[in-house]
Amino acid sequence: MAMNAAAPAAVEAAPEGRPAALVAAHWRAALWLLPVLVLYAVGLLLPLVITVRRALDLGWRGWGGLLTNSLFTGAALNTVIDSIEITVISVLLAYSVAAAIWRSGTVARAVMTTLVVIAFITPVLVKVVAFNALLRDNGVLNKVLQALGLIEEPWHLFPGRPAMILGMIQFAVPFAVFPILGVLLRLDARIERAAESLGASPWRVFVHVVLPLSMPGVIASALLVFVICTGFYVIPATLGTPRDQLLANVVALYALQLVDFNVASAVAMTLVVVVGTMTLFHRRAERAAH
Repeated sequence: MAMNAAAPAAVEAAPEGRPAALVAAHWRAALWLLPVLVLYAVGLLLPLVITVRRALDLGWRGWGGLLTNSLFTGAALNTVIDSIEITVISVLLAYSVAAAIWRSGTVARAVMTTLVVIAFITPVLVKVVAFNALLRDNGVLNKVLQALGLIEEPWHLFPGRPAMILGMIQFAVPFAVFPILGVLLRLDARIERAAESLGASPWRVFVHVVLPLSMPGVIASALLVFVICTGFYVIPATLGTPRDQLLANVVALYALQLVDFNVASAVAMTLVVVVGTMTLFHRRAERAAH
């Protein structure tokens, strides 16, 4: 009788012990994240708090002066225009690359994907040096065009906006490929065959079937590239001229040369707000793509 009475008690105690064990396991797992959380707190949250405080210290009059400053407004206009241009061109190029990978066989797909990954992981300074050698007045491009008799005088592309735009596009395209490719690889081939069986031409299949189904990837790719473009610093600083500079370059100017950290923080906060808003849209588009 004692054993029979003890059995129900043990059964009732077991469910109460399991949640406690799970909580303890979760706490032990959270301890592994502690170094990462400390790193983010020191490397991200603390500088962000300092930046917000310095931006607020600028005051209403300071913000009014900044928003009417031709240096700030010119850089902001450059950032918006260049980001839109680069986003459109990069997404178009990335879609063609992603479609080529999607349509290719196993070997060709592996080769092209590897090439995209190589372009993705190549350091930006290596790309800058390559564009310097390619686009300067006595660079490879001008020498080839002059040797072919297509131009008499060398084109002045570097430093300048053409070299900067080309460098930014080359940097952004690999980022734009993968969101589009991920959506294309998940498309059901039977949908295309069904459209073709109903008499649709390849162009109509693409326009009315493939393109609409791949739009979530296109939107996610465009938002990702736009966010990247708003924060470009190295490429405009090395391939462009002072009148081609973007907002990130203005932050560096005020922080490193003029040593006005309040204005630099205000410009940085403008970038943070824009990038944060676009990141939220990108996350929503990414969830829709999946």
